[in-house]
Amino acid sequence: MLKKVLLTEMRLRFLMGLAALALFFLVLSAIFFYEWHRYGDLHAEAFGSLLTFFASIVTATVTLVYLHVTRRSLAAAEAAIQLQREQWQMRMTVKPRFWIVKQALDPAVKIREKTVTYRKDMASRYRKESAHGSFYYDSMNWPFYGVDVWNDGERSMRISHYKMWIRDEESISITRPVVGFVVPPNELRSFTATEELIALAFRTRTFTERYERMPCEETVVGLRLIFSDWRGDDHSSHDEYYLVAVSEEKREVTVDRLELRLESGN
Repeated sequence: MLKKVLLTEMRLRFLMGLAALALFFLVLSAIFFYEWHRYGDLHAEAFGSLLTFFASIVTATVTLVYLHVTRRSLAAAEAAIQLQREQWQMRMTVKPRFWIVKQALDPAVKIREKTVTYRKDMASRYRKESAHGSFYYDSMNWPFYGVDVWNDGERSMRISHYKMWIRDEESISITRPVVGFVVPPNELRSFTATEELIALAFRTRTFTERYERMPCEETVVGLRLIFSDWRGDDHSSHDEYYLVAVSEEKREVTVDRLELRLESGN
């Protein structure tokens, strides 16, 4: 109904403008013929030249107004097209969101945590029953941590591999492939990262169940995902940083996200 009303009003305005223009031309024609018959050819020619001049001015004015209105319409149309393009790109562009979180395993799984044995010097804690005179070995249970990946785009993405490193010590980094890890649109998938966190906490690149040193109390770990989507392969995500804190007294490990981001190329 609104469309019909607008079209009806536009047609009515167009017809009214056309009628007014025709009436204006009739009035000018009548004045011209009256002046011609009353004052002769010379006066009619001068009056006709004046009318031609006025008609040129009106034509130029209408042309400029038309160009101005057309330009504004084209600009509005281009802005609307650009907005639609940006909205489409926002829906189609894959931007993975990910977090390192503590995850619970299936109750049917017997082993819920990883046990790591490490060497401690006697200077840190005296233990009489130790068989060695300067050091002994202790153990700690590490909780299960994984990486949750959320795909908020309209296309599926595949995580090909990921990189984890220690901030300011990028010579100690771990790169792991992820086989067959595809995240459908608007869904969440997870993969484990416990062994990588343990290795970086002990300042190594590989995970073992026995280390000849103690874990660091605080370690800032960076995480970056390499993914593929419909545009191409090997897109790099932004970098996320997490603080891995190890408390021997409480026998617990915590991983907290830090509000710290550096360029992906670093």
